[in-house]
Amino acid sequence: MDRAEIVKKYTDQEKEDGKYHRQIKIEENATGFSYESLFQEYLNETVTEVWIQDPYIRQIHQLYNFLRFCEMLIKRPCKVKTIHLLTSLDEGSGKEQQSSGLQEIKESLKNHGVLLELEYSSSVHDREIRFNNGWMIKIGRGLDYFKKPQSRFSLGYCDFDLRPCHETTVDIFHNKHTKKI
Repeated sequence: MDRAEIVKKYTDQEKEDGKYHRQIKIEENATGFSYESLFQEYLNETVTEVWIQDPYIRQIHQLYNFLRFCEMLIKRPCKVKTIHLLTSLDEGSGKEQQSSGLQEIKESLKNHGVLLELEYSSSVHDREIRFNNGWMIKIGRGLDYFKKPQSRFSLGYCDFDLRPCHETTVDIFHNKHTKKI
């Protein structure tokens, strides 16, 4: 049995016992933490539905982050059919930009056979991503943990594995480890 098989067997047992919790601390300016790098091991062919709760999918760079996350879902071996987004409504000058940006993403996802369900809340604060295979990921900064690129033609502009990050913590649980209240 190779190391990958041993780790998978251990993780499966921890998940089954309801004890799985992994914490990743992303240091200031760290690289190598693209959405693919963080989420790939939790996305398998059984994932068909995703819930994203992030109050800050409003500004243009946040909309692009959400779009990149959706692209990652489409490219994975999972067969995502529905994405639920719970965010806050931009009440300021960015209201039209947020609305039109999310509508464009919704139409683009529809062209790939994926339904985007949007919900707005003025009280949403926590950030989490849940997959219908039981995995839940909480990122302190939500999807917006990447720093602004140095320029339009700098490494990391397109490849988020090369993009420096803000400091944040990522907590990963399986729903067998969480209590329902």
